This record gives sequence, structure tokens and C-alpha cells, in this order.
Amino acid sequence: MRGFKHLGAGFVVSVVSIALTLAAADAGIIYRVSQVTPTGAITIPATATFAVTLESDSGNQQVTGVDFTVNLSDTARKGGVITSGSNFLFPGGANGFFASDFPPAGSGLTADYTSFSFTPVTMTTTPTTIATFTLDTSGVDVVPGTYTISLSGLEVADASLQQVLPTTQVPTTYTLQAVPEPSTIAMAGLAVGGGMAVGWKSARRREKSSTGTA
Repeated sequence: MRGFKHLGAGFVVSVVSIALTLAAADAGIIYRVSQVTPTGAITIPATATFAVTLESDSGNQQVTGVDFTVNLSDTARKGGVITSGSNFLFPGGANGFFASDFPPAGSGLTADYTSFSFTPVTMTTTPTTIATFTLDTSGVDVVPGTYTISLSGLEVADASLQQVLPTTQVPTTYTLQAVPEPSTIAMAGLAVGGGMAVGWKSARRREKSSTGTA
């Protein structure tokens, strides 16, 4: 985790300041990570989009900087890898996701995010998207199953650029499924077609019976 200090000496949060101000914070910040697309299981080798959101746990809270790391639960790439990310909190601000964490330079199993602006953003109890990232499941090591994406190294600076607010995180799970075998798709098609044929024949018999025709 690179942390706010990576952004320069002007944005260093002191440990003393953190200790003195945590108790005085009006509200804490909740980080959430959630799947955006597709809405259900991810069919290998598709890509999926996830969002990281912030919200205040009560009332409004001014935010000028955020810092977190996205972590995939499987470190053997069975659940895919993160290949890109976007900064929504401060599009014109500093940094965002670090490209060096994405393949081919990085593993894609974790992704650091750091961003700040001197213009505060107000967080309410409604989630605000601060970043999105793409999960790629086309790798040779990917295996169907259910995996978890969590966040760590959580930091949020308030309007003073010095108070780090208390934070919690809500992780998410996602499911990878294999592409159905051609034979399975064909059998499903036959089953549907056969069912329709049987239904049509039954309807024709009832129609003939009611009209008395042979």
C-alpha cells in the first residue's frame, strides 16, 4: 500500500493528528465493493466490471482524499486478474489506480488506489462511486467457482486534509462459470423443441375432438 505519502510531502497525515481526531469525527466512512456487469455469474472467459463506493455511516462528511487496495481472494489467478481501473472521485485530481499493479507489469491480484483533491466532495448515506476496475477471466489458470474481492489499507481524509476518518469495508463475492458444452446446448434445444412439438400435437388432438373431425 503506497498511502497518501506517495502523493508528496504536502499531503502527509501525521500519526499524532490521527490519534487526536478519530474520536472527534462526526461520521465514519463505509467502503463497498460490488459487481456492476454482468449482473449474475461471469461466464469464462468474459470480463466483469466492479465498483468501489463510499458512503457516510451517518449524516454528511467532507472528503478530500482516499486510499485503498483491492485484493482478490485467490492468489493463484483462479478467480481472474484485475487489468485496468478508473478514477471517479477526483477525475482531475492526482493518481487513482497505479498502472504498475496491472499485467503485464504487475500481478493483477491486488491494485492500489490513491487520489486527492483540494476541493472536498460531500459523502452522504447514499453510496458514491469513487472508482471502477475490470476483472479479466481469460487466463489459463481461471477455474469456475465463487471468489471474494475485499479492500484493505483504508484511509479517508476530511476537508482539512489532516483528519483520517474511521472506516469500515463491505467486501463482495462473485461467481465464475464455464461456457456450456456444445452438446449440452444442443440437448437443451432438443428438449425445448420436443416440448413444443408435444404441446402442439396435444392442442391439435383437442381441437379435432371438439369439432368431431378425424
